[in-house]
Amino acid sequence: MGGLVSFLQWVWSGIGGLGGFVGLLGGGCGVFALFQTGKSNLLAKKANRIAQEANRIAADAKGVAEEANRLAGKANEISADANAISQRALSVTADQTVYKWRVEFDGESSTVFLLNDCPHEASDVHVFVRHEDQTIMDRIVDKVPAFGEIPLKDELFTQKVVEDQRSIDRLNSSAGFVYIGVGGYDVTVHVAYTTELGSRRSNTIKHRLTDGQRH
Repeated sequence: MGGLVSFLQWVWSGIGGLGGFVGLLGGGCGVFALFQTGKSNLLAKKANRIAQEANRIAADAKGVAEEANRLAGKANEISADANAISQRALSVTADQTVYKWRVEFDGESSTVFLLNDCPHEASDVHVFVRHEDQTIMDRIVDKVPAFGEIPLKDELFTQKVVEDQRSIDRLNSSAGFVYIGVGGYDVTVHVAYTTELGSRRSNTIKHRLTDGQRH
């Protein structure tokens, strides 16, 4: 009987030791699992940082590519503008078109007419009518067709012609003096214009206005 009790105590001690071993083994596995979990979290964070950096680099690369495309487009525009300027310069240099401007006056309407007396259109035309150092009037016209004209009406023109004629008449009415001449008013017409090929030119025409119908 005493032997049986001793045997049972031995078995129970063995079971207790095995349980302790199993517990210890379980604890070790738990520690290992925690270690692995922490390591996995660190790796996940590192992978997340790498992914964010990759996205930033990709965004920067996209921005660089877009800027490069914009600069390339700008360069093409500049090149096209340079070619256009070059072509225009060549056209202006080769422009041998002959323009002739003529002035007529109608005393009855007191109008100076500037005639484009040639078979070529003129554009961006700016006209000044001056007497000595005084500008009587000016006018800007977008286009003047071939053989077209610009009317410049001002009562001052006829008024000055009449005044000059009266001065001549007074001289001729004086005893012992005769002046042979017709009253008039001297003007200078300045015209600046652009030719059909793009050249910018200017001409000056001097003209004496006298009374009477257009001439």
